[in-house]
Amino acid sequence: MNTIYLYIFSFLGTLFPTFLGAIFPFVFKKLHPKLTSFFMTFAVGAIISLLFIELIPHALEHSNTIFNNETYGILLSLSIIFITGFLFFLLHELMHKITHHHNHDEEDVTPCHDHVHSNEMILENKITLTSSLIYLFAIFIHNIPEGFVLGTFFTGETFPLSGLMMTISLFIHNLIIGYSISSSFKKSQKGKLFSILLTSLNGLVSFILAIVGYYFSISFPDIITTIIFAISSGSLLYVLLIELLPSIFYEYKNKYTFLILAFSFVLSTFLLLI
Repeated sequence: MNTIYLYIFSFLGTLFPTFLGAIFPFVFKKLHPKLTSFFMTFAVGAIISLLFIELIPHALEHSNTIFNNETYGILLSLSIIFITGFLFFLLHELMHKITHHHNHDEEDVTPCHDHVHSNEMILENKITLTSSLIYLFAIFIHNIPEGFVLGTFFTGETFPLSGLMMTISLFIHNLIIGYSISSSFKKSQKGKLFSILLTSLNGLVSFILAIVGYYFSISFPDIITTIIFAISSGSLLYVLLIELLPSIFYEYKNKYTFLILAFSFVLSTFLLLI
């Protein structure tokens, strides 16, 4: 019976909300700025909770069994987390510089005003697309253990209450993340089909890994589990610090930002710990 719950709940917590969030920017083209701000801020609160209540503690927990010294396990996990986040940051900076350099090579020596404006628009779109792709890739990496962990909640013989709570939390999380990624692609002038399909791919990864987690989690060695959780944490830490937090405090900021952030964090934490 839990196999049926696995497929239904995993779909409702991963692929379905990601796809739903991906189509929102195109269905609701004139979404009120305050509503957009609420969605983005709520997503950040949910991600902070997922990162510090679920992912990092799991990475540390599994690393403790690798070495006889618990400190070595903690240092290993933290090292992978920060190295992953730093590598994503370097990738972001590298792509940013390449985009700028390529744009300068294409400019005329004495461009007219319209040409300069056109180049600025092209450059802005390229930068936005680059950031969107890195954002997508970071979430893609994060979704591997996210789905894997979800699948482990359905291995018991009783009704998977923890799996249901995790599904509710992930539904909210993936709905808003799907909306955020798709909106980012839309800003870079990418088409509807491209944005929706590429964004939904992340949800599909989580759904597949939930099934993998259900059937193979017991046979995974702790070192592999630690690396998966640590890399996921590092990629999500990059998304949080570089992409999401600056956006809610500068682009989507309103007077209720801190209140929404706190509410989202508390609600998500409650759903994860219940």
